[in-house]
Amino acid sequence: MINYKYFIYLYCNRKKQKIIHKSAKRSTILEIWRELKTEKKPPYVKTNSGRKRESTNYELALIFPNTRWSTKTFIKDDMGRNLEATIDNDKQRIKELIPYWVEELVYDFDAKKRIRYHELIEQFILVKDIAQVFTLNNKIFLQVDNNVKMFGNKNLDDSDRLFAIIRDDLLKRKKSNFIFVKDITTHQRKLLYNLLVEKGYKRTELFRHYSY
Repeated sequence: MINYKYFIYLYCNRKKQKIIHKSAKRSTILEIWRELKTEKKPPYVKTNSGRKRESTNYELALIFPNTRWSTKTFIKDDMGRNLEATIDNDKQRIKELIPYWVEELVYDFDAKKRIRYHELIEQFILVKDIAQVFTLNNKIFLQVDNNVKMFGNKNLDDSDRLFAIIRDDLLKRKKSNFIFVKDITTHQRKLLYNLLVEKGYKRTELFRHYSY
């Protein structure tokens, strides 16, 4: 049985979420830790969770065995005060703590699965014709003529946030064939509902504002 001594934990709001990596060798966990510290933050990350939409603050903690020679690690609280980074285990200690993130996923209704942002934006980049991008409830739509693709988010705020990210990303890429519509009219909404129902989408799903 492997005796794991070194760990990397994911914390959310200073509460342990899960173990990201574990190793019996110090050199291995340090190599993984260095790689994690150089990761590039994705454009679309989780900023809230649950129906109450509580703000999320993610961190990664490098966990070492606790010995009598161990030195303490300090972090700053919201008031700017230095506090000791502690763990609820006398045999372990936090060697280092860094800010981190968790990538938010988007539901692709055509593929019937959750996808990452780079998979989403690739579908937009491939479009060469004049296209419209707009939001409806917690969903984002990509429309080329009568061809419509629908992508779902957890809530209205996430939908608005993703809309802005997609718009800014496409503009930076100098994709000038997109028309961005933040709020569609009541008449457009009715036409859209009818079009999507004809394509097989459930009207009850289209009306939803949240997906938890």
